[in-house]
Amino acid sequence: MKKLIFPLLFLIIFKTGQSQHLGAYTDYRDRFYIFDHGESTKVEDLMVQSFDIGGECVMYINSQGHLKIYNDGKLTKLESGGVSKYFATDHLAAYSIFEKLKVVEDGQAITLSTRCPIYSVEDSLIVFYDKNLESLRVYYEGESKDIESGMVGMPVDNFSSGDNMVAYISSRTKDFKIYYKGKNHTILQYVEGLSFKAGKDIVAYKSNIDNTFHVYYKGENYQLEDFPPKSYKVGDGFVAYVDEMGVFKVFYNGKVQEVSSFSPETYIAEDYLLIFTEHEYFKVFSKGSVHEVEAYIPKSFKLDWNTVAYLDNSNRIWLVVNGEKKYLINDLINTFDIYRDLIIMNVKVNRNIVYYQDEFFEGLSF
Repeated sequence: MKKLIFPLLFLIIFKTGQSQHLGAYTDYRDRFYIFDHGESTKVEDLMVQSFDIGGECVMYINSQGHLKIYNDGKLTKLESGGVSKYFATDHLAAYSIFEKLKVVEDGQAITLSTRCPIYSVEDSLIVFYDKNLESLRVYYEGESKDIESGMVGMPVDNFSSGDNMVAYISSRTKDFKIYYKGKNHTILQYVEGLSFKAGKDIVAYKSNIDNTFHVYYKGENYQLEDFPPKSYKVGDGFVAYVDEMGVFKVFYNGKVQEVSSFSPETYIAEDYLLIFTEHEYFKVFSKGSVHEVEAYIPKSFKLDWNTVAYLDNSNRIWLVVNGEKKYLINDLINTFDIYRDLIIMNVKVNRNIVYYQDEFFEGLSF
């Protein structure tokens, strides 16, 4: 539930630094616990319907359909029912209620829009369409402002947002624009059918004028290829792509480097990580280097932030953190989840174990 686009919403923003101290789990009697800075607290006696974990909060719908939020050691009921969708990211928490879009800062609710049919939310940025104002707006670093305004109907034909930027095509001028660090930049004029994707500090796009492949990275434009790639994916600060000859490449830290002369069978770009499979090998690209993790494809793996967690053929769990491989515990794993760099494991006889800051914590069950 990391990214959602839907109408009818209410937003809460926590303006604090990133961390990975939060987790949540249920015990063998379906009681719900929240893990916070090394300590577990039981918050519900009955099974919850769902939950989502952010950098500074945990949101969940309990057995009665109430939406609750846990933040800074406090539990608050937000709604008694009727919530259709909700999410928590590094700095944001959101849920749907009628057509109001609100932000809460320092305990105060601020209405951004009373008619908001569509929006996109990332870790540090919200882009939304205000139907009353007929404008595309962005909320970033405590300020809400227009990106495109004064038009009837939707002000954009298409948009893609990253953690701190928005790329879009104006429905009025057909110009391709990027909003980044409080400023709007026109990249191409009068385009149609343009392919583009945004990440953190980066936007990749295929020019439909001359078919070249570009990235806009930290305010600078780079031409990567003379021909459009066969495929491409965007992470935080990097772009992975297969060029027209089938060579697998990554744009990272302002430079293009060849990852493999072969096209990967699959590849995933998420947060700061790129994982891919090649000839049955499981590999990770992290911080500019390729690491061969296994000579087989794990049957189960998950990734978040800087960490990949996966199960080997004997159902034991391994981690790859910043490119370094680590065997975690001897227990056989039933299920596992990763929340940023925190791992929660359910092991045999239905015990929960939390791995947090290189320490193991036994989940409560009483």
